[in-house]
Amino acid sequence: VTIPQTKPRSSGEVLGCTAPKIPESADTPIVCVFLADGRFHIESTMIHNPHIEYFYQYDPYSRKFTKEKYDIPKMHEIRQEEIQRARKAKTIGVILGTLGRQGNTGLLDNLRKI
Repeated sequence: VTIPQTKPRSSGEVLGCTAPKIPESADTPIVCVFLADGRFHIESTMIHNPHIEYFYQYDPYSRKFTKEKYDIPKMHEIRQEEIQRARKAKTIGVILGTLGRQGNTGLLDNLRKI
């Protein structure tokens, strides 16, 4: 059993932006059991680890244990369609979050230069 850690988070703590990358194993299939409610954080972990076939989630609030999957090729297809759509836009809105690095106005300045 491995409990991943992405510093500065404590062991097992996951935010979407700090989802752990779990090393591949050539000889053993990896099974990931996610103990949390909601979908955002497990989706981030699945996106960061496309080599893992088996994802399960235990939601302590609903007390449900479910098998989860994420269609990464479909996600890429949708993102490419939206990029093409954005290229035709006359106006683009940017929302600057306030959590952690997302709230860095230097990032906004860099975007303005592009």
